[in-house]
Amino acid sequence: MSVPPTDWLALLDTLMPFHLRVDRSLKVSHAAPLLRRIAPDLAGGTPLLDRFEMQPTVAQPGFDSIVASLTGRLTILRLDQPFVQLRGCFVAMPGGDELLFAGSLWVTDLTELGELGLAGSMLPPNDPLVDLLMTHRLMMTAQQSSQRAITAARDAESKRQIETLEEVNRRLEAAVRERTAELEKANAELTRLLRAMPR
Repeated sequence: MSVPPTDWLALLDTLMPFHLRVDRSLKVSHAAPLLRRIAPDLAGGTPLLDRFEMQPTVAQPGFDSIVASLTGRLTILRLDQPFVQLRGCFVAMPGGDELLFAGSLWVTDLTELGELGLAGSMLPPNDPLVDLLMTHRLMMTAQQSSQRAITAARDAESKRQIETLEEVNRRLEAAVRERTAELEKANAELTRLLRAMPR
């Protein structure tokens, strides 16, 4: 078996901290640092398909069928405990005795990252997850700003409507007072006339 140089494997750990390698029996031969951090029991010798659900599935999963069906194709590995999804693809390692799953963690919110005991600063700058999380954060900030603007506009419109109603109410009260005064004056005049009439 041809084993890649140790420094090259260390570079893989740095550049792809969620990758894993499996041998010809589909047992995990290596799990990258951040993958081990979120799944410490993912030790060497663990059968890949005992821990991960793979999509797309392979009818008769085996080393050669995965090489034939999934090499270079987008594949999702789902770990049940804790629930995480890795998106990536299988690549044959030099020598042909191992498969590399070159994947990255798939989350859509920084809080999900925190729940796994990870921080954005742990991810390498080339990881697409960094761009995804930054984009998501910007979208959420824009959405919150938009919501605040809508609420402020509604508040301003409500305030304007309230002021208009208060003005209409003041005018109505003034009109009622004026009309009441006129009626009271007419009533007083009528009472005076009735008293002045001869009996």
